[in-house]
Amino acid sequence: MVREDEDFVRRCWAKKSKSFEGIMSCITEEGVTKLVIQHHPGYMLFRDLNSLILKLVGSGVEVSLALHNTRERPLLFRSNRIDRAVSGMKLCKNVIVHQTGDVGRIHRMGVTENVSLVPLGVYPPPSGMSGIPIPEGRAIGTFGFLLPHKGFPELIRAFSMLEEWDYLVMLCSEREESASALTECNECIKSLGLEGRVLLNTEFLDQDVAISTLSTLDLVVFPYQNTKESASAAIRMAVAAGSAIAVTPLEIFADVGGAITMDGRSVEQMVSSLSRLEPSDLEGSKKKIKEMRDAHQWPEISKKIEDLVI
Repeated sequence: MVREDEDFVRRCWAKKSKSFEGIMSCITEEGVTKLVIQHHPGYMLFRDLNSLILKLVGSGVEVSLALHNTRERPLLFRSNRIDRAVSGMKLCKNVIVHQTGDVGRIHRMGVTENVSLVPLGVYPPPSGMSGIPIPEGRAIGTFGFLLPHKGFPELIRAFSMLEEWDYLVMLCSEREESASALTECNECIKSLGLEGRVLLNTEFLDQDVAISTLSTLDLVVFPYQNTKESASAAIRMAVAAGSAIAVTPLEIFADVGGAITMDGRSVEQMVSSLSRLEPSDLEGSKKKIKEMRDAHQWPEISKKIEDLVI
C-alpha cells in the first residue's frame, strides 16, 4: 500500500477474483443504492464484470460503469472479451467512456441508450514545488510506468540520433512487470554511450514533483508501440505541466488535440518526426495543451460524472 486507508475505504474484493460476496455484503451493510464501477479488464474479467452487474441490479443497486478499455476481444481467452459484458452493460444507468472510438464500439455491440462520453480529467498546473534538477541544455522527456509496450527503448535509440537535443529525461516508475523493459533500457543506454545524457528515474514520484519536472522540459514524448487502453492517464501529467507533447499515431492519444503526432512508431520514424520540429511547432503544441488543461480540470469532469450518476 502507498498509505494507510482512509475511513471511507472498504477493501472487499481481490484482483481478478470472481467472488463478489465481500462487495455485496459491504453494499448491504452501508445501504448503497448507487454504485460507480471503474473497470479495467486487467483487474476484473469482462465475464465476471457482467456477473457482478447482474447481481447488483438484481439487488436494486443502480450501476454506472466507467470503461477504460473497450477494445479487448482476445480470440482464445474468451472470458475477457468485452462482448461478454453486453447484457450487464444494457442494465447500467450509465456506461461512461473516454473516446469517440469507444462510443462507436459500444454502440455496435447494441448498447446505445445509456452511453456517455466523458474525457479523463487533468490535474492543476505546477504548484510551485521544485522538480528534479535537470542539467542546462535542451531536454526531451517521457513519463509513465516502465512497461514493454510503451516504447521507451525505441525512444532511447531515437534520442541517440537527435543531435539537437542534449538530454533525455525519463520519469518511468517501476511496476511488477517492469523487469524486462528496465533491463532493455539500461542496455540501450550503455551500448549507445548515453550514460551522461539519459536520466532514467524509476521512482514513483509525488504528483506535484513529476508535473513540475515535466514543465521544465522542452518536449515530452509518448512513444507507445501498441495498447488497447481507451485513454492515457500518463499523458495527462504532461498536459498538467503545460508541456509541448509528441505522440505515436495511436487511438489512445486521439483526444489530446495539441499533441504533435509523429509519422509512426519505429525509431526511424521518430527520428524523422522529431528532427524536423521547429520552435513554432513546440510553441503551438504548448498553447493548445494548456487550453486542454484549462478545459478538462478534474472539478469540471467530476461534476459531469456526478450529474450522470445522481
